[in-house]
Amino acid sequence: MRTKRSLLGAIGTMTLVLGSVCASGPAQAATSTPSAVAPTISPAAPSQLVPAGDHVTCDTGNFCAGVWDPTADQWRVFFLYDCDRYYLSNWHGTGEVMNSQTDNAQATLHGQNGDVLRTFPVDTTDAPDVDWEPVWSIRNC
Repeated sequence: MRTKRSLLGAIGTMTLVLGSVCASGPAQAATSTPSAVAPTISPAAPSQLVPAGDHVTCDTGNFCAGVWDPTADQWRVFFLYDCDRYYLSNWHGTGEVMNSQTDNAQATLHGQNGDVLRTFPVDTTDAPDVDWEPVWSIRNC
């Protein structure tokens, strides 16, 4: 013979089951370290990745700036062709520059307050090292 369960007993059982499920709480995501962030420039400029150990190459008409991209484990070289002031984000460490612009256009690196940190005359044979930490912007002309 079947035993009858009371509605109150069934509700009590469901409460116990639901209470134990809710008490355990949602699964927690594993804590991880923040991921690396790629260097960017504004306004946007074309760029390409260059393997570690290679140097910046720069087509005529460009001021080229190379910075390490931790998201790709390679150098990212930005080609600044249009005359403008370019603002940098997430540029760290040391990189290279090359000024292959025409008409003797001089490029200038600026600090946080707009102060001139360093200038680069046109020179297609030398790619000097640059410490990007104090640089906030580049004026390529």
